[in-house]
Amino acid sequence: MPRPLLVLDLDETLWCGVPDSTAPGGLRLLLRPHLREFLEGVSAHYDLAVWTAASEDWMREGLTQLHAHTSYDLASAAVFLWHRGHCTVRREEDGSYSFRKPARKFKVGWIREHYPRDRILAVDDQPANYASGYGHLVRVSEWMGDPEDDELLKLAAYLVSIVGEPDLRRLEKRGWRGRVES
Repeated sequence: MPRPLLVLDLDETLWCGVPDSTAPGGLRLLLRPHLREFLEGVSAHYDLAVWTAASEDWMREGLTQLHAHTSYDLASAAVFLWHRGHCTVRREEDGSYSFRKPARKFKVGWIREHYPRDRILAVDDQPANYASGYGHLVRVSEWMGDPEDDELLKLAAYLVSIVGEPDLRRLEKRGWRGRVES
């Protein structure tokens, strides 16, 4: 069975930006608690990738800070680093626009050669991002800076517990928190 691919969202999933007038761009990056343990734990079982709706500059700055604060170099470890340029734009009912991550992009030849679609999962706080590929999604709670958050520890345990499943897309993942021992 091929090693699975875990595609990670960044903003409000692994980190969040908080207003800070002294920081470049007016935002300071906060890393979600237990991020290093999460990345080290899941990378032993999954290949990692990044897909964010953020700009390439913000993604790269965040990955640089993540490496500086945790010593984990996700930018180098990732199979791919996709940013807003790999998203599609959708017009919402209210006239606003949002970025989506269509799972059909996992069919790209070089990805398909290494990762069958049933061995690809995506971690994201916004289920609408994967509306057309919900079977890939493991939804996490949006993180806005709570220092007591332990979502990533629970998520790592869950992801490790299912790694041996032959078809990860067919698993019911909506209640994953209830399947992890506290």
